Amino acid sequence: MAVLLAAFMFMPLDWQWITTALVFVVTWFVSRFYQRVLRYPRGPFPVPLLGNLLAMRKDDLHAKAIEWSKTYGDVFTLWISHKPMVILNSYDVIREALVKQKNLFAGRPDTKMRDIQNQGNHDIMFEDYTPYWEALRKAAFLAVRKYAVTDTTQKLCTGIVDAYVDTLRIGPQIVDSKKFFFSMIYKLVGASMYGASLNGEDRDVLRLEEIDNEYYEVSPNGLPSDVAPILGYVYRNRETKIEALYTEFREVVLRLFTRAEGSHHAGSDDNIVHALLAVREEAIREKESNAQYITKANLVQVVMNLFGGATDTTASALQWMFIRLAKHPDIQKRIQKEIKDNIGMDPPVYEDREKLPFTTACILETLRCHPFAPVGMPHKTTAETKVGTQPIPKDTNVLFNIYRVNHDPNLWEEPEKYRPDRFLDTVTGKLRQGAGPLVSFGLGTRACPGEKLAHVNIFYIIVRFMQRLTCSAVDDASSVELKSIGSSLFFLPLQRDIVLTRIN
Repeated sequence: MAVLLAAFMFMPLDWQWITTALVFVVTWFVSRFYQRVLRYPRGPFPVPLLGNLLAMRKDDLHAKAIEWSKTYGDVFTLWISHKPMVILNSYDVIREALVKQKNLFAGRPDTKMRDIQNQGNHDIMFEDYTPYWEALRKAAFLAVRKYAVTDTTQKLCTGIVDAYVDTLRIGPQIVDSKKFFFSMIYKLVGASMYGASLNGEDRDVLRLEEIDNEYYEVSPNGLPSDVAPILGYVYRNRETKIEALYTEFREVVLRLFTRAEGSHHAGSDDNIVHALLAVREEAIREKESNAQYITKANLVQVVMNLFGGATDTTASALQWMFIRLAKHPDIQKRIQKEIKDNIGMDPPVYEDREKLPFTTACILETLRCHPFAPVGMPHKTTAETKVGTQPIPKDTNVLFNIYRVNHDPNLWEEPEKYRPDRFLDTVTGKLRQGAGPLVSFGLGTRACPGEKLAHVNIFYIIVRFMQRLTCSAVDDASSVELKSIGSSLFFLPLQRDIVLTRIN
């Protein structure tokens, strides 16, 4: 081989030979690429190296996927650079995958984002379908379920709203809805997770909020290198910044976790960290086989997942709901009347959900119209399988168009209209079962474990706010826009300014 290489190096330069070789290599590469394409459900025609990236430049992915599904059906493939991504676009195929074949679609892609976030540990958001994930998800689910219905949750939500409203002057005030909701929710979730103070003076919690804001500014669509490896070099400064943010985020969470751990004692459930530690202690005491996976390092990762999910999803839902109330003052009046007639000025408790069906319906309708993650997080197939008649190879990345399900005219009457009454029984006025498949928090084994806590927090906060203030548009209700920011991952409102008027 060395002799041949040496001979090649001293051969006369033959451009015709080089051209022929290049044509051969390119032809072989293109042929291999399209042979791979044929293994997956049909979708928009991809280009080698780029895939379908050029077709996705201007439109959000959930909207573009709806357009493509009209041509290619409910199951089709997009090529993100050289990697296939199967998109599921209807409730039937999503339910078939996530419920009927839940274990076959429970994997997670191997991404650089996962490596940066986990730093050699294990979590419930980015972890593949492993015994670590199963043990940690069970621990998270038990802890959240236990904590969500405690008096602590209700007192924290009421306290954070009262503290904010008490700072408002008499008369209308224009506020930045994103800034005030995200700041409020960070204080609330900081107290819920770690037992931090609600007064906003905890420097570590404030730093987590700053890191989150910096992340959205730097890269609202995730790591460029997870889209295409070459983009990691093109946007190297951005990648380096994101890596630094995640590293610092974990360091801050570790400090908060350790501080909360120091105040834990048997039977305490004052915060999520305490609840997680109680789950670990019980697993060890009962000699459960999965106890070996529930280590402190892994629980820190779980808390990072829960903290990030709870802050962003809750703050986004509240922001969207207040924008909706500014656009629909008649709906706001109905909410306030229902609250006044049924609980007056008493702080809301969990059982009040049954007394306030219209208020709860408005929350559900907001979550339907504005899912925080419109295509969810990517899953990965753990074995070769099918959805409908479409074969999907093992280790294929899959996205689920949650926005499409929530706006499917076959499932929801007039889906583009904001109609909370769709969730109410027309005879009794109570919440009705089976109003529609609301999938904003996902389905199956990968569904968000913090869904219950998010619903509870949103309910308490909305009710308390409606007891103490009104929300309106800066100009008039018709001027309120419902556009979202340009992101394929997150569905956040573009409009931010609203008017708050204290009434109590």
